[in-house]
Amino acid sequence: MMNKIGAINFKKIKRISPSQFYSMKNCAYKSLLAEAMNKKPLLPVSANAYFGTVLHKILELISKGAIRNEEDFNTTFQEQVKLMEEKLVAHGYDFFVPLQKKVKDFIMKKILLKDHLRFVSERPPRASNTKFHSEKWYESKDKLIGGKIDLVIEAENETEILDFKTGSITQDVLDDNGEIISEVKAEYKEQLKLYAYLYFENTGKFPTQLSLVDLSKQKFTVDFSEQECNSIFEEAKSLLNSTNNCIEKEIFTANPTEANCKYCLYRPACSFYLKHIETDYSFNDVSGSVQNVVKFQNGNVSLYLESGGKLITVSNLPSEKFDELNNSRNKKINVFNLKREPREFFYSAIKTTMIYE
Repeated sequence: MMNKIGAINFKKIKRISPSQFYSMKNCAYKSLLAEAMNKKPLLPVSANAYFGTVLHKILELISKGAIRNEEDFNTTFQEQVKLMEEKLVAHGYDFFVPLQKKVKDFIMKKILLKDHLRFVSERPPRASNTKFHSEKWYESKDKLIGGKIDLVIEAENETEILDFKTGSITQDVLDDNGEIISEVKAEYKEQLKLYAYLYFENTGKFPTQLSLVDLSKQKFTVDFSEQECNSIFEEAKSLLNSTNNCIEKEIFTANPTEANCKYCLYRPACSFYLKHIETDYSFNDVSGSVQNVVKFQNGNVSLYLESGGKLITVSNLPSEKFDELNNSRNKKINVFNLKREPREFFYSAIKTTMIYE
């Protein structure tokens, strides 16, 4: 059966997390769609992203002390990979299994992850009254902002908040002189500053250091001020309020750009995005009415769509899609996660391609 969205029943977002804030600020409609879909993605992400979830879980268990040696690590790693692969198969994403063959640098990432065992054991000695809080939940007093902090280290006169990232923490930007410099991503800076304010609301004091740690154990410090943390906190609450007001007023807007939409897992339900790709062919998704469907001797199927007066060709679709597509002639459909070919208006299907009507 072809995928369908059905009626979208919007509901208010009760709380946002620091990790969600930056994305919501760039396109609040994405968060409304996620809430309406009960946070069940409409599209698969990459194998690397699913493996990243496994890596982060292992980092959490290492920081908690649940994994103490190499034997613990190997056993838990296999268990977590197996659990993720079972979940992928259950969702119909068996093309990502086994992860070891689908994830780039799988073994290298595992080795880097295992090295965090030594990183934890080699922490500088701290006073006996130093406390470590791993994956502890912090929320604002009004319960509108909340999330788990990977690791909080509390000493007598200093407190450090650490967040582990399994992907790239920095990006190249231009400074005031036009020189390329490497800088911590803006979303991570804001996430940590929100965590800092949540920590303040719960303890009455701000942390003294905010840090990010990557798989290679590189540590990046984020500068902050109490005023900055307070301002971002108020901005987050205001954003939540204005987003929920859209539901009451039934006035929705979106910001369809490559940055906002490329990795959005709810774009099949976004009318703003679907309208946008009718005239903007720079994305790896297409929308149009079915003009023709052809099955070749090798079993592959090609689909021909009309969109904005242009004829779009989508090749390499599996043979089992032929009958359904052929019965959809003159119907409008949307095809996601395609590979763009060198020829204009030519695309080919890949493992993660999905079709919605």
